[in-house]
Amino acid sequence: MTALRGLKERINSYFKKLVSDNSHYTKMASFALFGAIVPLSLIPALATDNDKFVSKVVLSKNAGIVNIAEKKPVIVPGESKVQAEARMQAEAESRARAEAAKKVVTVSASKIVYNDPADFDGIYQSAGAQYGIDWRILKAIHYVETGCSGSTYKRNPSGATGPMQFIPSTWRAYGVDGNGDGIKDISNVNDAIYAAANYLRASGGEINNYKTSLWSYNPSSRYYTKVMTVAKSLGF
Repeated sequence: MTALRGLKERINSYFKKLVSDNSHYTKMASFALFGAIVPLSLIPALATDNDKFVSKVVLSKNAGIVNIAEKKPVIVPGESKVQAEARMQAEAESRARAEAAKKVVTVSASKIVYNDPADFDGIYQSAGAQYGIDWRILKAIHYVETGCSGSTYKRNPSGATGPMQFIPSTWRAYGVDGNGDGIKDISNVNDAIYAAANYLRASGGEINNYKTSLWSYNPSSRYYTKVMTVAKSLGF
């Protein structure tokens, strides 16, 4: 016991000297040497009640700190870096396809499918009779604008839309529900032809002043000449 107490006193004295020593590396080397000589299991027994052994880890203030909470990667056991990159790329492409599919569904749901007649002459004639416009002028405009297409969402660079190529602002003022479904649809061929007749009448067509009304429809001498040439070929 006397020998053990003597060893205990020498060790305590040695540790007190280490505490007063300013050399960080000296302390670390001494702790390593002490651990190799004295089993760690004896250290608590050698310390007094007022001088407990405390293990400290000193981190450099300049050491980089990584906050792993900010990055939450998905870890797949046994997956290599190349496999992880391929998986993440596939997941990103899958998300992109899903978003694109949602947009397609949204656009499709907003469109109404119409069963257009094979011949539009009956529509030109009924619209022309209602608004006092020669039906051949309506057919000529339709031909020049879109080649007499049926219901369509076709749009030109200036924003004109539908079978008769109406600017949206003009459509809001002169659009007509030509097929009686309760909707004024710029893309529907019935509505568009009736709206064209309505607009031509409001622009001078009711007094057969087609030069003025066609100029309002499209302020171009070339356009006027083209429409009238087609109308004359129809017997106008």
